[in-house]
Amino acid sequence: MAKATIICEMPPGSVSFDLNPEQIVMIRHSSMGSYGTGSSNSGTPAGSSPSIFKKSSPPQLVLNKVHFFGPDTKDRCDQLMNWMSPGGGMLGALVGAALSAATGVNLVTRPPKVIFQWGPAFLIEANISGVTARYTRFGPDGTPVRAEVDIRLQQQPSLLSLLATNPTSAGLPGRKAHTVTAGDSLARIATDQYGSPGRWRQLAEANGIDDPLRVRPGDRVYLPNPQELT
Repeated sequence: MAKATIICEMPPGSVSFDLNPEQIVMIRHSSMGSYGTGSSNSGTPAGSSPSIFKKSSPPQLVLNKVHFFGPDTKDRCDQLMNWMSPGGGMLGALVGAALSAATGVNLVTRPPKVIFQWGPAFLIEANISGVTARYTRFGPDGTPVRAEVDIRLQQQPSLLSLLATNPTSAGLPGRKAHTVTAGDSLARIATDQYGSPGRWRQLAEANGIDDPLRVRPGDRVYLPNPQELT
C-alpha cells in the first residue's frame, strides 16, 4: 500500500495516508456552444454552426473512501478542511496577516494551494474543493481513531506536473518550491539556491516569468535542480 501525501507550503503542513484505491477518478468539463444560421450550406442538422469552444474547467481529482487510522485521525481531517478556507486556518491567517501588513498586499484572499503526490504518476498542484469525513471508530474517551474520507482536488495551472521525476524514489530529483517573502527577488533566490545571481534568467524561464519585477510575496517559484538549469 503506497503512501500518499498532501503538502501545503503556506501555512506549512502535510497530511499523509495509505492509499490503495480501487479507482482514482479524474473529471474535466468543457463548455461548448453554437450560433444560429440560416445558411443552406451549414451541414446536417441545418440551422446551427459547428460547436464553438467557450471554456474548459481545470481537472478535478476525486479520492473516495480513503481510510485514516490512529489518534490523529480528526486532526488530519480538520487540517484538510482548514486548507479549504482563505489563509488555510488560524495559523495561515496569522502568517498571511503579518505578511500583508509588511508588504501592503492582501495575501489572504484565496485558499492555499497544496501538492498531492502518490507514486510516480500523480504529482499535481491543486486546491482542495471538497472533504467528507465519516468517523467510524472511536477510542474509550471518544477520540476518533478511524475515518473514511472523500477528498476532491481542483488542479491549478502549474509547471509541477511537467517536471521529471526520480524513477527510483518517485520524487522530484533535487527539486523544490520557494515561497517568495518580503525583500525577495529572483536574483536573491538564485544566489541563495545556486550561488550565482546571474541565474535569475534561467530561473525566470523555468517558471514562465516574463517580468522578474512582478514577483510578489506569496508567489511560489519552482527551483529546478542545477543540472536542469544548465
